[in-house]
Amino acid sequence: MAPSAQAEKRLLWHPRWENKFMVGGGSQMTMYEWAPEESEIRHVTSQNDLQFMKCFAWSPDPAFDDLFAVGSASGRVDLIRLEATKVARNNILSSGPVVTLPVRNTRSCNALAFCNADPNYLAVGLDKVRGDSSLIIWDIQSATPLLSPSSPPNLNLTEDSVLEARPQPRIARAEVGHHRTDGRVLQQHAPTEVVSALAFLPQSTHMLLAGISARWLRLFDLRSAVPATTNIATKVYGIATSPIDPHQIACCGDGIITVWDARRLLHPLLMFTEKDAAADGARPRAGSGSFVNHIEFSSSRRGVLAAHEKDSSYVRFWDLQQAQGSENNSDGERSRESSQTQTAKRSWAPWTAGGAGNGNGNGNGNEMRHSNVESQEALALVLSDTHKTTSFRKPLASFALVPSKRAFSLTSEVMVVNKDGDLELYAAYDTPKQASWSARGDLIISAGLRCKVFPGFEDRGVPPQPWDIRIEETTTSRGRNETASLPAFGRGDEDGFPALEGKSVEDKSTPSKPIKTRTYSPASFRHYPLDQSELSASPSSVNAQTPARAEAVQEPKPNGLRQSGEKSSPKGKTSRSVHQAVEDDISMIMRRRTIHGYGLASAKHNAQVVREDLCSNTTLSELWDWIHHSRELVCSPTSRLHGYEFSNQGLLGLWEGFAPLPHVSESSASSFSVLDGLLAIPQISPGDSSLSPISTPAVLDPLTRMRHPLDDLAYGDFTAAVAALCTRRTPGSGRPWRPPVRSTEKLEQRQFALHLCGWSIGEEELNHEIRRWEKEGQQPRAACWLVFMRQYQKALELLMRSTDEMHNLVSGTLAALIPSAGSTLSNELRTHAERVIVRLEDPYFRVMLIQLTSKDWSKVLEEESLPLRERLAIAFQFLEDEALSSYLTRTIDRARTRGDIEGLVITGLTPSGMDILQSYVDRTGDAQTAAILAGQVCPAKFFDARAERWLETYRDLLDGFKLFHYRVAFDVERGQILQEAVLNGDLAPFDWAPKQILIRCNYCSKPMNPVLGETQKGRPTACPHCSRALPRCSVCLMTLSIVPDCTRDVGLSQSQATYQDTIDDAIVICQTCRHGGHASHILDWFFGEDGARSRGMCPVADCDCHCADEF
Repeated sequence: MAPSAQAEKRLLWHPRWENKFMVGGGSQMTMYEWAPEESEIRHVTSQNDLQFMKCFAWSPDPAFDDLFAVGSASGRVDLIRLEATKVARNNILSSGPVVTLPVRNTRSCNALAFCNADPNYLAVGLDKVRGDSSLIIWDIQSATPLLSPSSPPNLNLTEDSVLEARPQPRIARAEVGHHRTDGRVLQQHAPTEVVSALAFLPQSTHMLLAGISARWLRLFDLRSAVPATTNIATKVYGIATSPIDPHQIACCGDGIITVWDARRLLHPLLMFTEKDAAADGARPRAGSGSFVNHIEFSSSRRGVLAAHEKDSSYVRFWDLQQAQGSENNSDGERSRESSQTQTAKRSWAPWTAGGAGNGNGNGNGNEMRHSNVESQEALALVLSDTHKTTSFRKPLASFALVPSKRAFSLTSEVMVVNKDGDLELYAAYDTPKQASWSARGDLIISAGLRCKVFPGFEDRGVPPQPWDIRIEETTTSRGRNETASLPAFGRGDEDGFPALEGKSVEDKSTPSKPIKTRTYSPASFRHYPLDQSELSASPSSVNAQTPARAEAVQEPKPNGLRQSGEKSSPKGKTSRSVHQAVEDDISMIMRRRTIHGYGLASAKHNAQVVREDLCSNTTLSELWDWIHHSRELVCSPTSRLHGYEFSNQGLLGLWEGFAPLPHVSESSASSFSVLDGLLAIPQISPGDSSLSPISTPAVLDPLTRMRHPLDDLAYGDFTAAVAALCTRRTPGSGRPWRPPVRSTEKLEQRQFALHLCGWSIGEEELNHEIRRWEKEGQQPRAACWLVFMRQYQKALELLMRSTDEMHNLVSGTLAALIPSAGSTLSNELRTHAERVIVRLEDPYFRVMLIQLTSKDWSKVLEEESLPLRERLAIAFQFLEDEALSSYLTRTIDRARTRGDIEGLVITGLTPSGMDILQSYVDRTGDAQTAAILAGQVCPAKFFDARAERWLETYRDLLDGFKLFHYRVAFDVERGQILQEAVLNGDLAPFDWAPKQILIRCNYCSKPMNPVLGETQKGRPTACPHCSRALPRCSVCLMTLSIVPDCTRDVGLSQSQATYQDTIDDAIVICQTCRHGGHASHILDWFFGEDGARSRGMCPVADCDCHCADEF
């Protein structure tokens, strides 16, 4: 149906998708034909005497190609054939046949709709009038013979035979009491209401949608005389049905478009307005807003809806399949957030912003999962991809989507007509493009019937295994500045392992191939094509370096990105740019880092790996350097002082303070068994390379680490704890350090914060650094800090010694700005200095002059070109306490907004730091770094659902790359962190892996675990549930006994032996014959005392099972 006002044009395409369309408006209807081969629009026929025409509809009846229903202002509906309006009969040229469908009361006809499944059904929507219905369902089958003047009707066909040939189910005929009602009327509905829009569902003969009184969407089921209806409160001025998805419908009202599923009308699928079209640059209109006057589904693109807004000069396409979850924000919030990002085709904030942690770090997993469910219920689907046609010269009146004859067409064509009646065809290149990454780094892009693969890397050799990577770590148990290789079996170290014969491990120019790197053979993995990469940059260096070091020291390529073992990029600028994007993708960067040892083992090694990768940001390597530096300061010899844990804190926690650990009483400390944690988590030996492929941190005595000094008088004193940290770096002689501020209540916090920033607080050390900067050519930095220290003469001399003329010129400005006693800067000099500051490129010169002219350290800290740690050093030296707290808060908020991972220097690995990590992942996609950083504290220190998601994503990524050994090494390192957390009391003991084998009773089929709450004494020989006796040993014929885990733990804790063999408590049961006994007896039966196999048959008489074959 297409409504037509007095001067408006409406364009309607052929209902069976032929190359014909109709333009109607006023009193004229014109049919055109589109010839795509010649790109021509041809006039077919027209009729100009349609007075008071309000709307028209094109019949989908295949027997009539030109049958139209025309509704008038009086409510009458005329059925006409446009091409047969002039027919020569008996040599007389006369008008074609017209069949009229009358109404009882005169009122305007607003909507018409033919049924696609049965074209004989016609729905008519009228204005309201007292005592009459506004929705009339007609059956025009009896009128079709009158519309064929050239072929007389077939009188042999009865009415019943014709009805049986029509589609089922049919619309029921209602009993109409009025004697003036036409017999062709089947049903009448909606009394005293206005029907503004009508549409049959595409594949249905009885489901009719109607827009009632511009405020209801009503679905009629016309199979019964009293149809069932479904009412939805929404404004409806137009209805569109999808030719591809028969249950998908859309309606427009005012400026809102709503998409529904006819099977579930109570809840809309989507609701969107012009404000949600930020992807194509839409801006809200001034005034009352937009009014959508026409919508239409595409017949060649699934889920594509075209819409036209009144008085606009373009047609907008909405892709209903490209949707995402977002919070139910207000329209103003959507518009503001969407305007901030112009590159990404998203309407507003992504889904990842909704998965924040609980904030306090003390919530449990159930609360977190519950909050996630609530947040998901609050999310709504929003469109993420829109585009529009070009803006035409004149405002458009209507449009129609041109059906495509070709499958998978690259364009969507739309025919538009403006208010003057001018026609134009526009082709939108909107072919669906699919891009998918493979687990091997390959990118495939498809469009239409073609696709292209851009390879990520090609394997040509065996990659280095995680246990082959040499990582050196500064251990906290050996002193701060003592670096030693971590213990590895067979290399010789201070832990007692003898050195094997061979080349020295200190010789890094030649490989020292590990003699025994594993205690098991990964034979099962050899059947899979594991990752392979080129081992060195040149063939001559292959035999001179280990695989890990060869990739680490290879010479940079001209592009600085591709490894030498990868495929060469295809020719062509476009292909090269896409291939470059594949190589630079974060997934490839994460893979390169992984095979170089990037992980939980060493922050120092991570910094080296990031620096050697030319695609990585220097900010990340500086963060790992800071983490390594802070752990050297805090964790040596212990990070726990007076009840405070400093290992994961940043500068803000050091400055503001944080809660101490719970004080453990002597009774509770003595009742806790260290073996509770050892038994819950697999014990990992520090020198066992089979379980710790990469490295193992220094393992302290568990009892020493867990035991808190109960007589600590300063327990809970944060200032005393920070002072104790400061004593680790305070020199033995020299004057005490005082910051150049009026007063401070946190002197120790400032002092240790400067140590964490890597800044020298002693005057002699700072002068040494200034001399080093001058030798390295960093005269602006040296002069800047001399000015900060008020050593103006030294700063002038330093700049004059420089060979750079710019430095000499700046020294003149510096000399004029040096403050003198009793004098102030003139306004002219201050104005001149401000103009010079704007023109200076060096940030140190700028902040130096800013400080001299304004005397405001806050303006100095606004210079973000300075490194963050240097700005923090300035803040901790020169800002007052209140201003310093405010600056730290502002810097954290800025880092959280920008995704600046260096903000972790301030927050530390705390719940606030997880917010920065989330923003960093949203910006870069680097889930690897987020997983490694979060894995050190989650869930060891606190729980955060985002950290769990990063960890699982990274593990899945390693499995996708087929780096299974690296994933196992990552899991082992995480296990070490969790084991230490259990031993330290930070984490309750838990089962690292659920039990895989249980013994159940043969009588009651219940597991043989003791009943909860009951304590068993001795060695149980009966089922704890049914009290039936356990089986007997097949060798000694004694009743078997199962030792509960709790009893075994107590026995091991009371034993003085460092290791106790539990083979006497174990039982063995054959899975074939179900016979068994004590493990020691069964082993003696089959193998004897010397270990040689002596028997092969089961020890039970008359049992011929070869149990020994199972060993």
